[in-house]
Amino acid sequence: MILRNKNILLISPEPWDHIFVSKHHYATHLGSRGNRVYFLGPPGGSESVAPTEYENVLEVKYRGFPKGLRFYPAALQRHFIRKKFHELERLCNIRFDVIWSFDNSVFFDFSALPEGVLTVSHIVDLNQNFQFVNASRTAQLCIGVSRSIVKRQKRHNPRSYFINHGFAQPHAIVDEPLPSIDRSVKVGYAGNLNLKYIDWNALRHIILSRPEAKFFFAGPFDVSAPYIKWLVKQTNVILLGRMTREEVSKFYREMDVLLLCYLANQYPEQLENSHKMMEYLGSGKIVVATFTLEYANLEEENLIAMSNNNSEFPGKFYQVLDNLSFWNSLDKQQLRKDLAFDNIYEKQLERIETLINRGSTYA
Repeated sequence: MILRNKNILLISPEPWDHIFVSKHHYATHLGSRGNRVYFLGPPGGSESVAPTEYENVLEVKYRGFPKGLRFYPAALQRHFIRKKFHELERLCNIRFDVIWSFDNSVFFDFSALPEGVLTVSHIVDLNQNFQFVNASRTAQLCIGVSRSIVKRQKRHNPRSYFINHGFAQPHAIVDEPLPSIDRSVKVGYAGNLNLKYIDWNALRHIILSRPEAKFFFAGPFDVSAPYIKWLVKQTNVILLGRMTREEVSKFYREMDVLLLCYLANQYPEQLENSHKMMEYLGSGKIVVATFTLEYANLEEENLIAMSNNNSEFPGKFYQVLDNLSFWNSLDKQQLRKDLAFDNIYEKQLERIETLINRGSTYA
């Protein structure tokens, strides 16, 4: 099968209006290949199909499945999954060629679907652990973004493969500069500041310890949250709020140091891989990170600075700030960019296309 000119039902645990993550990027890149992509977010209270601002990508809303479907006998589960699938085909006025699911809490028994439909279970979040076994067992292709996810998938399906997080190339350059920041070292973090697994204690430590640096936080936040109230009071912190994709890309390039600081031991999904890392590497700038298994080899090559545990994180940060010319040398920046560009979404789709056709009846 060639992933062009197909009708694809892409199932996401996040809605279309969520901050763009891998599901959204795959949807838009599949759409740019001439596929018609129907982006199905979490169930809601209405049914509709509406175009998005992206070519060939439509947002689909639906009411979901009967409550407690996972407790139904297998035959009844398949009945309702098949029924809902055909309802969505009627709603979209289409026959789907591919069902590409990032969410194993719905449509988790792919054996319920017509034989001619290619089924892909693509797990990019370690917390996608709802009907993992059934989804893995019945999908024609399984993809995971961490070695542990793929190892689990392989127990139930030999056609399980590792594909790293993708890198979304910026589509435009935004000319508006960041707020005036004199000549201080610029330290940046981008993402949803409401996430529970950010290690605010470690961040507080480095902000207080290095008042000569300017810390920029890009992303949505709750003004009533205690850590946000604290950040607002710091003279070397600037909160930038939500940004567009293009603005975030420019933000990365304008920083000297980028931070990835998670409570990795508390939240194992942050211990293995993070979609943010690939975007950071694409800027070329040094990343100071808490332990992230998939990129441990980059620590050995001095392409990122990674702590083995969170107590070491401030020390890693100080090492980078004290020798920034080494960490941000032009050759190191280029190596980081090369790694990210080897994982652009178009290349990931080419890799997945190869896997689909490897010993498949869909060739």
